[in-house]
Amino acid sequence: MLKFIFYFLVVFLFLSFLTSCNSAQEKDFSNIAKTDYALTKPDSLKNILKDISQFSDKQGVAGIFNVPEMLTIAKIDSAPMKNIPTKMAKNFTIIQDQLTAVDAKIDGAYGCIYYNNDAENFVFECIVPINKMPIKVPKNCKIVVLEADKMLIYNFYGSYQNLFSSYAIIRNYLSKNKLQQIGPMREFYITDPSIEKDPAKWLTRIMVPIKETN
Repeated sequence: MLKFIFYFLVVFLFLSFLTSCNSAQEKDFSNIAKTDYALTKPDSLKNILKDISQFSDKQGVAGIFNVPEMLTIAKIDSAPMKNIPTKMAKNFTIIQDQLTAVDAKIDGAYGCIYYNNDAENFVFECIVPINKMPIKVPKNCKIVVLEADKMLIYNFYGSYQNLFSSYAIIRNYLSKNKLQQIGPMREFYITDPSIEKDPAKWLTRIMVPIKETN
């Protein structure tokens, strides 16, 4: 479990930096946002929807997919931004313990759902996909079925402190393609930094529920 504690302490170092970014800093990434993806502008959302089996790990916009339901064990929490690393480590320790207690097996990468960006009271939910509905009820966390939805999927490779550049790219893509985010973003941390030491190879998968705008 120590490697996961280290993992998520590192992940959330970028959050304090993210909240300090102003609009001028976001404009610095405008050129990246214009060139980072090569998908043509869709005629409609229906025309570019893909089955999740076609998913790619390639850097950038992977596409828009019908993402199925996800069964997870989860713990929601909130804290001032400065306390997030400690809270995250504690929550994933609780989830890890409960996975054993309810005899559930991990079925995917550790992840988070972000509900706001308030530095004074940042609301987040730690999630771990599991393979089946457990018979026992977990303590201090809950079983959550994440709804199926149409989602833009973006693959980011690099250090977590640079993740904020992805959000500018995603916003640009949504705007150009007349799409709108309609729910909280999901992030999954695919690469274990305790095994892969090169930050350039760390894959974070961002999922954004979307709909067409008029």
